[in-house]
Amino acid sequence: MKKPWIGIDMGHKIYKVEKLDTQENYSQKVKIEGNLVPKLEKGGLIRSMTVKIPFFIISEITNFSTSPNISDKNQEVYVFQNEKNKKSCELDAKLTATVNNYYEEVYCSLVSSNLYDQRMLLELSSQQNKDNIEEEWIEKSLWIPIHKIQSKKEIKEGIHNYIVAKLPIEIGRYKGEISLREKVVFKEKVIGIREISQDLILTKNEIVFSNKIRTGHNIVTVKKGNLHVEGYISQRIEYIVEQSASHNNMYQLIQNIVLELIIQVIQEQDVRVRII
Repeated sequence: MKKPWIGIDMGHKIYKVEKLDTQENYSQKVKIEGNLVPKLEKGGLIRSMTVKIPFFIISEITNFSTSPNISDKNQEVYVFQNEKNKKSCELDAKLTATVNNYYEEVYCSLVSSNLYDQRMLLELSSQQNKDNIEEEWIEKSLWIPIHKIQSKKEIKEGIHNYIVAKLPIEIGRYKGEISLREKVVFKEKVIGIREISQDLILTKNEIVFSNKIRTGHNIVTVKKGNLHVEGYISQRIEYIVEQSASHNNMYQLIQNIVLELIIQVIQEQDVRVRII
């Protein structure tokens, strides 16, 4: 597993804190959770914020467990001349035959996700914070096939020993790992992180095939495609602030995250089911 917190610097972001009074919204990435009344805890108040950490993996895949069926249109044109009609001259006469093959769309499904998060709460002086400002960081990632390639065996049974059924068939299963780095800057004196709950939200999950090859009569195959997965990690952070009038330092929550995703690519295909 990759360790994004080794040998790299941290990013920077300021988020709005939920309070009873109205303040300016410092970041569009923060969702305000209504009128939350701060709770008392030993040593300070409990406040809450919601943070969205975006991620994406766009990578080419060239390995399929089962060949996908690709919808195709094929048109054949025949040029002919009618020599029997002597009264008129045909300038252009053609016969066209258009054949369309329609298959179910290929879709992607999230099978599982693993999220590893290293958190550090830091106290810095104002000058240290200014010198440490950087943009957020997302590492590029690749999709690795984790399926077994299935060999299609010829059916030797007679025609009456099977039926044809349309079933979801796994085209492939792929694993991606991405490293994220996130920094949250607090405007109050934070003395501890109480709890962080997080959910994974996918906003885009699709595959686009390329390099289509015609292998026979009305048969099209593909050798590769691009798997595009995009989304964000929604975090609700509860933290404890000290009930003091003022302070000179800045307080930061550093998060180094490794996210593992397993995506299944599926298509409904006609398959032969053996009758026992």
